[in-house]
Amino acid sequence: MSYIPELLAPAGDMLSLKAAVENGADAVYLGVKKLSARAYASNFSLDELEQAIDYAHLRGVKVYITVNTLIKDAEFTEAAETLQNIAAYGADAVIVQDVGLISFLREFLPRLPVHASTQMTVHNSNSVRLLEGLGVKRIVLARELSLEAIHSIRKNTQAELEVFIHGALCICYSGQCLFSSLIGGRSGNRGYCAQPCRKQYILKKNGKEVKLQDNFLLSPKDLNTSQILPLLIEAGVSSLKIEGRMKRPEYVAGVVGIYRRLLDRYAAGPTAYFVPEEELRTLEQLFNRGFTHAYLSGKPRIKLMDHGVPYNRGVLVGTVKGQSRGGYVSLKLSGPLNVGDGIGFSGGDTGESVTKMLYKGRPITSADKDMIVDIPLSNPVSAGMQVYRTSDVSLLKSMERSFTSQTPVRKVPLRLNLTAITGKQLELEIQDSDGNITSIVSEYVVQPSLKNPTTRDDMEKQLTKLGNTVFHPVSVEITSSQDIFIPIKELNNIRNIAVQELGDIRTRKWKRKLDHFIFSLPSQHNIKTGKPMLTVSVSNLDSLTSAASEGADVIYYGDENYRVHTKTELGKARDIAFGKGCMIYLSTPSIVWDNDINELQLLIREALEVGFHGVLVSNLGVLRSVQQVGCNFIVDHHLNIFNHRSVSFFQNSGSEAVTLSAELTLEQVSFLSSYGNVECVIHGNPQLMVMENCIVGSLLGGKGEACSMPCKANDFSIVDEKGFEFPLLMDEHCRTHIFNSRELCLLDEIPSFLNAGVRRLRIDARHMDAQKVRVVVAAYKQRIEEFISQESVSGLTCKDISEKYTKGHYFRGVL
Repeated sequence: MSYIPELLAPAGDMLSLKAAVENGADAVYLGVKKLSARAYASNFSLDELEQAIDYAHLRGVKVYITVNTLIKDAEFTEAAETLQNIAAYGADAVIVQDVGLISFLREFLPRLPVHASTQMTVHNSNSVRLLEGLGVKRIVLARELSLEAIHSIRKNTQAELEVFIHGALCICYSGQCLFSSLIGGRSGNRGYCAQPCRKQYILKKNGKEVKLQDNFLLSPKDLNTSQILPLLIEAGVSSLKIEGRMKRPEYVAGVVGIYRRLLDRYAAGPTAYFVPEEELRTLEQLFNRGFTHAYLSGKPRIKLMDHGVPYNRGVLVGTVKGQSRGGYVSLKLSGPLNVGDGIGFSGGDTGESVTKMLYKGRPITSADKDMIVDIPLSNPVSAGMQVYRTSDVSLLKSMERSFTSQTPVRKVPLRLNLTAITGKQLELEIQDSDGNITSIVSEYVVQPSLKNPTTRDDMEKQLTKLGNTVFHPVSVEITSSQDIFIPIKELNNIRNIAVQELGDIRTRKWKRKLDHFIFSLPSQHNIKTGKPMLTVSVSNLDSLTSAASEGADVIYYGDENYRVHTKTELGKARDIAFGKGCMIYLSTPSIVWDNDINELQLLIREALEVGFHGVLVSNLGVLRSVQQVGCNFIVDHHLNIFNHRSVSFFQNSGSEAVTLSAELTLEQVSFLSSYGNVECVIHGNPQLMVMENCIVGSLLGGKGEACSMPCKANDFSIVDEKGFEFPLLMDEHCRTHIFNSRELCLLDEIPSFLNAGVRRLRIDARHMDAQKVRVVVAAYKQRIEEFISQESVSGLTCKDISEKYTKGHYFRGVL
């Protein structure tokens, strides 16, 4: 039999957990209230959590608890208490996003295995190796990776790898999205995503609207890997993950059941693997926004997206013929339809339920292909509209039966061994398929038969009556004397006691005995008194010259397009910076795949050779690279530094300074400033998303494999339903970067930041022209000098240097 990865299913509540287990999941992942990246799922209380873990473990299913959200310091004590309970209850692992939380777990709860969430944006081998070094057992890879990239990571690393195989996709690299929080205060990094990717946007080219047929420009289709599942298995991944903690239990049952059959089919014969049409239709009916392989087979371009339908589209079942008598609407069916089904219509965004159905004037409950039926509707429709069945009542009922039966579907194989010797106590030993074993000695002493002896068939019949337990007898061995008598109640009693004890063993063995502790934040110790430093990010020599001339203390040089920089150019950048007394660091991208890492490492070496002070690090893989080189480095905000443990982790890893998350308040920043040398971005155009797909290229770049690169000579933006305009930039890897509609400006708040202990303030000037760089840097430099001298001279405010601006989250925070 071929190696088969684990099938990992979502469980948003107890019914979904049962649906996953009964339909063949090897493991489930679920969240606790307050600490989950799906805050709007039902999730589990701590009392419910222990019951859920025991339920799964009794049936041989692993349980991973999602703690994949960024933790505020004010939440750390509660999080520590919750994690102790999770460990004590016997969870098989916790799925974590926050590197500070990983650091905490390795120190305080080292026996609790850790999985790195996809929210950590792990997309290269070096990131995996760094996390391996921290004791992380498994890595949930970014959903943007291709099969080739997954193969590369598998070849170069040892940790278990987990990939998504079905369900909703994020258009942005997970862990890098600030769209939801900056437009509405609901942080996707903390489980409160408002899904701005499912909204309508207008595309603008050079300031003019581009007329498009549909405008859900950021809405991807759903992932469905059923037809390429063998390729993922052969890539060497350890776990295959189904998305869907927000989905109903019937969805979980149906999708898990199909992928279970697909994996079993592959195991029986990889070369004969196939996906029946019926299974494809069922996956489509359960939920779909259209299906895609995402990036697994390479850049999908327009095939990734469905710009017309951001919600479940259902399955096509007919066409509207027109109005009928009595307010009914006539439908010509191309597929079956039942009373109770949900339907939707092309061009509409409202759904209906089929409450009545007439065929030739007579009421019916079900109809088939080619029939013309009449149904009442509450919303107007037009002739020619296509009809989609968005829910199939009969399918949902069949899925529901799979996990609501009183008799468990999933059974644990059991071997029974009874010893019944005259004059000795009755003994029963049972062993399950996992090697758990228990032996029960009854108080009953086996008696010789006076009249009707208990036969071997009698004994076996009673022992195998396991009823509604999770156990299934696969063998019964009986060692007995001749002509003995055992009352039926004694056989039943010893069987019941043994089965109960074995069940307890199966759940109890995973629980951990811990020395309880109360976590308290370490004392603040690092009070900043040094001179404030103004740091400026630029991407070209002209802007560098402007920034350095106006008094920047530190320059971060470069952006996502690192390939355009030559060693000669880097030398010139170094000379300009040094000539003005500035330190200069090479800025590195947030996304660097394995096939690009060598080229970036060469650029880093060249920058250091010409005299750069160090590197600004934006992902864990590059962090490992610079640690190996042994150079100076500063950690950027893309690594989501949110609490004192994260600050301390990166400081202890050798970072000169850490740039804090853009989602923190100034009060939180002030608290963190006493734990390390922190930096805040206080001016610039915040990046809201980075996506592997090119919006512009997929729409306007032609239909062939090669894109015509319309982004090269034009400026693009998207405009939301409220009229806010978000600039787009496409990098040299054809990734799309979306920026905020408002410039971040904290010029008026510089005293507040400096009084908060922040001694590094950054201007992100990479998207400004050189003249604006000069104006902005001069304004901030003047404000800092005024703070130092306690003399106010300039009187400049944000209104003087920024046309439209925001103060970000510093004074409002996020959920």
